[in-house]
Amino acid sequence: MKTQFSSFAISALILSATTFTTPAISPDTKEAVKVEKAQATDFSFFRTHRQGKGIAASWGITSSAGVVSFQLQKTYEDPNDTYSEWTEVASGTCNGSRSYKCIDGNVTPGFINYRVLALMEDGSTMASAVSTVHIVSR
Repeated sequence: MKTQFSSFAISALILSATTFTTPAISPDTKEAVKVEKAQATDFSFFRTHRQGKGIAASWGITSSAGVVSFQLQKTYEDPNDTYSEWTEVASGTCNGSRSYKCIDGNVTPGFINYRVLALMEDGSTMASAVSTVHIVSR
């Protein structure tokens, strides 16, 4: 018996093995910076959920070695589009903890995509997976 894979399954396998580069805007320099998709071992988890009238985001890292700071970003646009505009929700320094939490109180109805950028000591940036929240009404 032959097993057939759908084009979706094949695409998912190809995408899971691919590293993507997404442009982002650094708030200090206002120039494009290279963002690399994080490997599974860099962020142990990234979750978002509705909390009151805002969105709570929490994430964990397997090791804080080399991480200088974090930046939580969101977009209402397609997160896979390289021209999507990501806006900073919050930022902070890495304090050596393995988990972090932030609340975004400035949300409007729609599909909101969140990601965390980790700024490394060498100047590179690692991005978490994207987490999407759908708000019907405020």
